[in-house]
Order: sequence, then C-alpha cells, then structure tokens
Amino acid sequence: MDHRAAPSLSAEEKRRIERVARCVARDRDGDLTEKLLLRLLSITRNGRRWGFLAPDHPLHPYYLQQKVSERCRILRPRPAAAADR
Repeated sequence: MDHRAAPSLSAEEKRRIERVARCVARDRDGDLTEKLLLRLLSITRNGRRWGFLAPDHPLHPYYLQQKVSERCRILRPRPAAAADR
C-alpha cells in the first residue's frame, strides 16, 4: 500500500467520488457494479473523470475510504432513541 499524501481534490472531484462510493456501497452487488464501472472506464477512456476507480490512480485510496465509510454507516445500528420515534 502506498502511504503518500493524497492529491488535493476539487469540490467536483470530491462530490463525484463520494457519489460513486455511496452508490457502490449501497448496491446489493457492489462488487459487480464496481467491475462494470471499471469496464466502462476502459471503454470510454475517460480517466480524467472516472480514473479514481482504477487501483493505480492516486485518488483510488480516497474512493476506497469513502466506500468503506458508507458501508459502515449503512451497517451501524441506529440509536435506540431514534428507533422509538
């Protein structure tokens, strides 16, 4: 694993990565969704917009972090007070 500092993100890049990570994390078959997105990336060659999906892209660790964070948020039990409402 590469531990270099992540490149700075523009607000647009951050929103795009977070949206895709949220979509993949919430999908029942997120791994398949991710594979399809990677396939589309290879077909369209739009690495500037979607390159973060590729494991060798400098923004990929941020994408993975967001995906795991969203999965944890989904799995985290709701507080009892909120469930009683």
